[in-house]
Formats: sequence, structure tokens, C-alpha cells
Amino acid sequence: MHPRTPHRFPCLLVAAWAALMTPTLSATVAAYESGFVMLTAVDPVEGGAMQVVVAYPTNELATTTTLGPFTLAAGRDSLPAPGQHPLIVFSHGTGGSAFGHHDSLTALARAGFVAAAVEHPRDNHRDESGFGTDLQLIGRAHHIVALIDTLLADKKFGPIIDRNRIGMVGHSAGGYTALVVAGARPDFGLAAAYRQAVPDDPYRARAEAAGAFRRKPDLQLVADPRVRAIVLMAPALGYMFDAAGLAGVKVPVRMLRPSNDELLPHPWHAEHIARHLANRPDYSVLDGAGHFVFLAPCSPSFTAMARQICTDPPGIDRTAVHDRLNADMIAFFGRSLGFVPTTVAPPRKG
Repeated sequence: MHPRTPHRFPCLLVAAWAALMTPTLSATVAAYESGFVMLTAVDPVEGGAMQVVVAYPTNELATTTTLGPFTLAAGRDSLPAPGQHPLIVFSHGTGGSAFGHHDSLTALARAGFVAAAVEHPRDNHRDESGFGTDLQLIGRAHHIVALIDTLLADKKFGPIIDRNRIGMVGHSAGGYTALVVAGARPDFGLAAAYRQAVPDDPYRARAEAAGAFRRKPDLQLVADPRVRAIVLMAPALGYMFDAAGLAGVKVPVRMLRPSNDELLPHPWHAEHIARHLANRPDYSVLDGAGHFVFLAPCSPSFTAMARQICTDPPGIDRTAVHDRLNADMIAFFGRSLGFVPTTVAPPRKG
């Protein structure tokens, strides 16, 4: 096998994914439940507030909380479990939300991690005015650094976070963000060659209509060496990296690509990243899945609001995919951060 050839996981036969994992994982009993809180952090790029959702281990009784169209398998403001817990931060895709991966947040919390997602200013479901500009392509990594700083300084979470065990998950533009945080340096000049090769990119017109690339000329790329492992789910903007630009990524990388990605033309994104990383990523393809399969399974009310991101290709069971996705994520961070999770069981349905 080529050192960067991905494994292929047929989503139509999710059991095949399970069979590739440690057989005792799904039988493990959770030692924790999940609590959650909503915080605000300061946007280091433009000021103002950033919404943050934090899920964390608790010893309190299991419960669920409904917020609008989202039902979290977590109790609001539960008392955090004592001890030292790894921190996993999340970066959503373009036009996303801090709640977009809420099932993964709570699954990680039940496994003993603190998991937090930020809503990126100028690149979220309420405001995409920074799309294609430095406010998105450079600013996002600053948001993640600020998120980590905020949690470590927080009176509730700072004392229970293991500062030597921090990881990151990114979906789509969030995958690009995770690479930058891990030390990658994009070459924005490479976009010209990509646009010539892929003139029908669905995001090209939007990026060109977003206005001048530099809106904050003093804004510089930033990385965070505190992040020691990353998970990339359908990472976007892969063509902006060459081998030199990815040379700074030294941490373990887990990468997942859906074979039917309707937004990111293959092989310019995940495959391009895999072939240019100096260290072999743990790379898998989810056969039959589309770009949005990594978002939390949708409630009926949310499906009615956002049918495109809630609808998967025929034969894809997003809930079943997430049972294995979250277990896989927990196992990867356990290995990479030197931590023994309390469980990698599928998340509770709520």
C-alpha cells in the first residue's frame, strides 16, 4: 500500500468500520455523563464576543437539554468531574455554528475530555462577510488560540484541563484551520493554479465576490504548539498547501474524506494534503458519504430549516456513521495524547 493511500470505510456497511477497531470499545461502560455551558470569548481579530459551547465530564445524572433545533445529550451547568482532563477544541466549516458537532462534543466529554467549539466571527451561519478574506483564512486560527487561552484562564475549567494534552478537530474550513494551528503555512498564491484547473469550483464566485483579500493588513498567521494532535474531517482549501507549507505540521493527523463530497473536488483537498504531509496521516475514505455527514445528526425541526446540510446520500445512516466517528475520534486522541478514555461507546441518543 502506498504510505498515504487511505483506508476505505463503506458507510453502507458501518459494521465494517467497527470491525477495524478494538472489539471491546463499544461494550465499554461510560464512567462520566456530559455537562455543558455556553461561554463568550473575546475575538482577538476585531474585538467583540465569540460564542463558545463547552462540554465536559460530570458525575451528575444523565440528562438532555434542548436549545432551539438542537438536543444535547448533556446537562446544562452540571458540576465538572474533578481531575485532569484533556482539552479538544473544534472549528466548524464555513457558515457553521458552535453547535454543529454537538454530539461529538458530548461523546468526548463522556470519555473524560473537555471539548469546546467556537463560533467563528465573520464565518458563521449568521454572518459570512469574511468569506475568502484574511478575516477567515488568517483570523480563524487566532480564534482557536483565543479559545484555548479563554478555557485555560477560566475559573471553572482551567483547574481541570490537562494543559499538556490538547487536541483539535476541524471540519471543512475548520480542517484548514486545524492545519494552520498545527503549524501549516498556506500559500495563497496557489489558488490561481487551482482555479484554472477547477473553473467550476462552487465556492469560486463567492470568494471573488467577498471583496479585497486583505482587510487587516497587520493580521499575521498564527500557530499554537499547545495543540498536539488534529482530526481533519473533509478538510477544505487543501490546494493552498504544498510540501513546504505543510512541513511545520509535526503532530499526529487523523483525516477522513467522504467519497461523494459535493463541495470539495477530489483530489485537490484531503488527498492533496495527504500527499504533501511529511508524516503519514491516518487517512480514511467514507464510501458513499457526502460533505455534511460529519455534522451532528439533525432533528426534524432542524432538517426543515437546513435540508441541504441534513440530507445524506441514499443509504447513508448519519447516526450510525457518528457512532463510529465519535468512537474513532476518542480512540485517536487517547493514543495521540497518551490518555486512557473512560469510554469510546457510541453517544446516547437525545
